[in-house]
Amino acid sequence: MWLALAMPTWAQYPGHLETTKKAAATVRAIAVLEWTGDTGKPKASRIIPVSVFDGEQYQPGGLYLAKPEPLALVPGTEYVLQDAGVARGLFDVNSAQDVDGYWFGYGAWKPMAAPAKRAKPKQGRNTPQVVGGAGDGRPHLNRKDGSGSQDSSASTGSTSSSSSTQASNNPPASDPDRPTLRRRSDSSDSAPSPSSAGAESPAPETAIGGADPDRPRMAHGQQSMKDDYQPAQLTGVPSGLEQMIAVSDAHEGEVHPFVYLWSDPADATNMQTQMEIAASNAIAASQPPVKAAPKAHTATTAAQHRKAAAAPPSPPKLVFSNERFKAYELTYNAGATLVFSGETLDHAGKVKYVTLIAQPDFNGVPKVLFKSVTDDDHLDQTPKMRLVDAVDARADNRGDLVFELRSSRDREFVIYRVSAGQAEQVFTTGSLPNSNSQS
Repeated sequence: MWLALAMPTWAQYPGHLETTKKAAATVRAIAVLEWTGDTGKPKASRIIPVSVFDGEQYQPGGLYLAKPEPLALVPGTEYVLQDAGVARGLFDVNSAQDVDGYWFGYGAWKPMAAPAKRAKPKQGRNTPQVVGGAGDGRPHLNRKDGSGSQDSSASTGSTSSSSSTQASNNPPASDPDRPTLRRRSDSSDSAPSPSSAGAESPAPETAIGGADPDRPRMAHGQQSMKDDYQPAQLTGVPSGLEQMIAVSDAHEGEVHPFVYLWSDPADATNMQTQMEIAASNAIAASQPPVKAAPKAHTATTAAQHRKAAAAPPSPPKLVFSNERFKAYELTYNAGATLVFSGETLDHAGKVKYVTLIAQPDFNGVPKVLFKSVTDDDHLDQTPKMRLVDAVDARADNRGDLVFELRSSRDREFVIYRVSAGQAEQVFTTGSLPNSNSQS
């Protein structure tokens, strides 16, 4: 009797439970590299922080934790330069400058590190080869001398990270809880302990918060500053300005190209033609109708009147200059997301700027999700849009679209997320100086 009553009580006792520690939040910085001159070795360049995603929400990249400089521009931070999600180079931040209330970074543009050659096995042909195991289960990049280890993702040029180390000549910020981004490595890499990080200074508030030893930290790069090409500091907004997305974060992620692959190259040409027609229609809809010259009176039948009322004439297809057409696959196994921009003259001879975001419907006809039409007289109300690229801004393996908005007085960068047949602006840097000359 007593035994039967006690058994349910034993069943309710859970014993010792092993709790799984919550993974540290991802901190990912998105920036835009601007330059003039040749790709890779520009005449002048700068990097403009756009956003820092702290695992929950976007933070302004040029203002977030700006003590003494923003987190996204701490000297030694390394960015991976991307073209539609594919790594094309590296950019190391060497200095930062406050220009009219917003921060810009300057540094060195470097090529991606070549993958290390694997040593040939010394034993039999079927002997398995161990490549660079560090023993701690964490990913590591090869160092410049080839002594480090490398995983498969590093050989593809992805944003791989090494263990949490920092360059000794670039000491960390005074706050031990301050998150850090991807760091460049020098020949004297070392891992400072929390006690040596100047913890006596007041700790600013962060989106991560808490003295968590497992908080995300960015990996070092692989080259020293003496090997880097140092372009001049870019100032102003000159003509011929080139732009590229740059990404820095604490976690290793798989390579996710965002370029949409057409099954037939003719499909891309046909879709671009249809986007030109959609752009012509958008421009026609944004302006008052043209008053037709009065025609001589002629006798018309009732059938002719009904036909003219039922089928109004379509606006003529316009000829565009400075045309850009991009097709992205923003999520795996998704259809194409199309971005079109161009300039043209309207019926009054005024330059019109148009940008469209669209997706093809079941019949292959682009459905416009967003449109922007403006001219030089209305840039302060409707800025001109320039596509930068698609990027995984939240580290959620999903592409978003980054645009530059430029008015007659200033400019800003915005992020659009395309989902469920809608294009929504999810972040903006706010106004940036349009002419950031040295102060």
